[in-house]
Amino acid sequence: MWDTQYSDWNSTKMGPKRDIVGELEKAIRAKDMKYMIALHHAENWWFFPHWNKAYDTADPRFAGLYGEAHDLNGIPEPKPHGEEWWDYERPSQKFLERWKNKILEAIDRYQPDLLWFDFGLRFIREKYKKEFLSYYYQRANEWGREVVVTYKWHDLVPGSGVIDLELGRYDTLTYMDWITDTTVDAGHGWGYLKETAYKTPQNLIHYLIDNVSKNGYMLLNVGPRPDGSIPEEAKEVLRDIGRWLSVNGEAIYGTTPWMIYGEGPTQMTKAGHFMENQEVQYTSRDFRFTVKDDALYAICLGWPMEEFTIDSLGKLYSDEIQSVRMLGDGRELAWEWSPKGLKIRRPADKPCAHAYVFKIQRRAGS
Repeated sequence: MWDTQYSDWNSTKMGPKRDIVGELEKAIRAKDMKYMIALHHAENWWFFPHWNKAYDTADPRFAGLYGEAHDLNGIPEPKPHGEEWWDYERPSQKFLERWKNKILEAIDRYQPDLLWFDFGLRFIREKYKKEFLSYYYQRANEWGREVVVTYKWHDLVPGSGVIDLELGRYDTLTYMDWITDTTVDAGHGWGYLKETAYKTPQNLIHYLIDNVSKNGYMLLNVGPRPDGSIPEEAKEVLRDIGRWLSVNGEAIYGTTPWMIYGEGPTQMTKAGHFMENQEVQYTSRDFRFTVKDDALYAICLGWPMEEFTIDSLGKLYSDEIQSVRMLGDGRELAWEWSPKGLKIRRPADKPCAHAYVFKIQRRAGS
């Protein structure tokens, strides 16, 4: 999708004859946003049936698009997408060098803040992974910027990047950072779907809160129409999320997890990649916790009873709490602490929709 020197199959020589990656980079940075490049080319070696002479994937003329043709050396043809499909011939050095060089080229041209990798990274020889990681992190140090590399499953060594869960999340607090890939539409399309339902703002806001409380992040895909415009249904969802964050963003941005991620009766039945098909409907008894400076944020995933108790806050000390307020309301609330929890009397009116944040201000130095 840029004018690469490593293949004639690129968007400046074919198709739109435009540097898509470069144009996006300029437009996104003009809005003071971080810029991400997604890279899928590692899986080309396996994703296309190079061994099948009936398809153009085995034609040398298209090697710049698919990768060099390779055969099975007498091994029976595998079933497409079967587990054994990945156990055949490993990529050639030529393929691996070109894979790495494309990444280095993109790093130097566009200085991305984040490099996102799909599943093919697991099959790349470790030498090449080390080389691109070292190069990217050294270049970022020269730029004076923090950057991120995401990966799936166990495709990189823990700590060398941020693990990415496609259409999934963890069910508990983790020691490492992690990120979810999800979509604004219910059809889980990574592009524009002409006819699809959209997720509710509440579903996505709860998703975000749950992730952040567990040391995670949420990467939200919004598929544009062919003309680049965003569907109105997606805009409405995004605006609603924005309205919630304008009131409660203090409990999300720049926070860290607390000792536990939350409490409440609603539990996920499974965790990890590709688990979004389960229904998780939170209630006013479900809380998630985040921390920033001397503030502990207790986020209620529903409108609580007029008077309620957060059991987990019995972990605090009796003289540790200075005040309790609801974000968007601002007034001091009546509260009472005991080892059994923190009892709070909420305001009469809702300051927002979907989820409600109680800011527990701790005494400095306590």
